[in-house]
Amino acid sequence: MKTVCTTPAKLILTGEHSVLFGAPALCMAVALDTVCEIDFNPLETADHQPFLEIELADFNQKMAYPYLTWQKRVTHIESRYALYEKNALAIQTVLQQPVDLVLLTLQQFHNLQRLKPGHWQIKLRSHNLSGKGLGSSASIIISLLHSLFVHHQIDISEIDLLALAQQVESRQHGASSGLDPTTVFRGSLLRFQQGVPLQQLTHQNFNAWVIDTGKPSSTTGQAVNHVHNHFTHQSAIWQDFKQVASNMESAWDTSDAERLNQAVRDNQALLEHIGVVPDKVKTFIQALHKTGYSAKICGAGSISGDQAGVVLCIGPDAPSEVCEAYGYDYYPLKLNETGSQCEVHH
Repeated sequence: MKTVCTTPAKLILTGEHSVLFGAPALCMAVALDTVCEIDFNPLETADHQPFLEIELADFNQKMAYPYLTWQKRVTHIESRYALYEKNALAIQTVLQQPVDLVLLTLQQFHNLQRLKPGHWQIKLRSHNLSGKGLGSSASIIISLLHSLFVHHQIDISEIDLLALAQQVESRQHGASSGLDPTTVFRGSLLRFQQGVPLQQLTHQNFNAWVIDTGKPSSTTGQAVNHVHNHFTHQSAIWQDFKQVASNMESAWDTSDAERLNQAVRDNQALLEHIGVVPDKVKTFIQALHKTGYSAKICGAGSISGDQAGVVLCIGPDAPSEVCEAYGYDYYPLKLNETGSQCEVHH
């Protein structure tokens, strides 16, 4: 049996750090796909060994793992994560290779539901903005888990699937709110707040672009840890983020472009305040604001270097002049309304 699972990217309108401190986040699924193809063949004879064959097209890597090798490798990952939890290791050392995310996701599924013994051929490929704040880890985890639920003919429980995804993502980023996996699985535009029922927002036709400032020098986990080290749960800034989220949501609901633009600018100022916007990107966004656009970074940002992943830009037409001056590529922003989809080929 073969499955082809297609999962969108995500873009956070507000809440990229503050969601971990109880503020609401507004997040949309974006039509930039991660595709997971899985072929499964049962063991032909009892003496054949089950194994995994994993191809990561984005990294030009193809690897094979007997089940024992796979599980041993995941044991090492879990040991490193335990050390991270004791503050004895940095989060970026827990997963050491791109394939670790795949092996870990398979193990989390296996813990819940036992992976069928056989020959698994897994091929993953992403979009060209992978690793730049659009939730590529979440898209890989969800597309893989979604495929596995289908292969094992288990009715997909959204709660189980998202709980597994959150566990895997925590080993990648340190603290996962569950925002990214929920958005890419569900699709559309969502209001997400820990402990509050998820809400879907109505679709609005604002013109927006995604601008690529380059891959951040620091990881999401490093940026998250930096913020946690400098701001406590009691910091007044999280109330400011909550206020911006509230302003953005009401501007969105009433289709009020002026208020939306102001909320986006206010959000960017707060992200600069928590120290996740490199200087070059700061001056680029200021140049956009001067020419009538509103813009903000959309991932965790970066605490080093001069690249911050993707920037969201809202305005009547493409920000071509400012982008050309800085050498940045830009793309129209397209909403994905369907979320993760899986096709079965027999």
